[in-house]
Amino acid sequence: MRPGGEPPLDRRRRMWQIKKYAKSYTIRHGFETLYGSVPMSPKANQRSRGRTSPGRIPSIKNKTKREVVYKSLKKQINSGYIMPGTRLIELELASQYAVSRTIIREVIKHLAAEGLVHLTPYKGATVAKTSITDLEEIYRIQQDLEGLAAYLATNRLTSEHIREMERIHEASMAHTQGDVSGWQKWNTRFHRILIENCGNSRLVKVVESQRDQFARYWFLLLSIPGCMASNTKEHEKIIAAVKARKPDQVRFLMERHFEGAAKRLLDIIKNVYPSSFIV
Repeated sequence: MRPGGEPPLDRRRRMWQIKKYAKSYTIRHGFETLYGSVPMSPKANQRSRGRTSPGRIPSIKNKTKREVVYKSLKKQINSGYIMPGTRLIELELASQYAVSRTIIREVIKHLAAEGLVHLTPYKGATVAKTSITDLEEIYRIQQDLEGLAAYLATNRLTSEHIREMERIHEASMAHTQGDVSGWQKWNTRFHRILIENCGNSRLVKVVESQRDQFARYWFLLLSIPGCMASNTKEHEKIIAAVKARKPDQVRFLMERHFEGAAKRLLDIIKNVYPSSFIV
């Protein structure tokens, strides 16, 4: 086993734990063995060529290599695609991104300055762990802010805005069976319509300024069997309440939407990944 990899036995044990945990959900679909259902290490990322990744390297046109690598790694860490506690090995990352180790070293230092990576002398870099308390606080803030934004937006949305929400909802339904990154793109667009049309510029700025924090571990969350299908149904209820012009109902549904997401995420962390977080 190369440094930073995961022993086959541990891999099988982790799959068994997650499958066992999934039985508690009434809405579930089968696990894909390598991608789409299980967060993975950088080495597993490298093996999963051809599969969608939240950190897949975009075109380098008009961008520096350092910027591309930085944004890609940051997205993978924030989303939970690279799990907390995972070692970041310069040689493997340099090969994965086809850049020099110097660029990887600079990016890791930048991520460490932002608190996303922990540097240990003579041992290297690992993805920093997040506490359960921090996640609870983040989700509670997001729940209240987006609930307020949805409430304010309900009577401001035009018929075209509502039709756009319906189009986004229909498009997202095609991605509920394992395409985590594809579904998340439509999910972001859905929520952005409500935020951008709330009529409160300061609220919009607050939400946007915390976007990276609010998006923590979305890959881990959406990899839970049935989560995307359940969230899609919740979006449908929100649209119905918006069309009925019931702001209080929209706010209630949006807040419950985030409350349920937080509960699912914390449950899988506590039951499957307790060693990767500060419990």
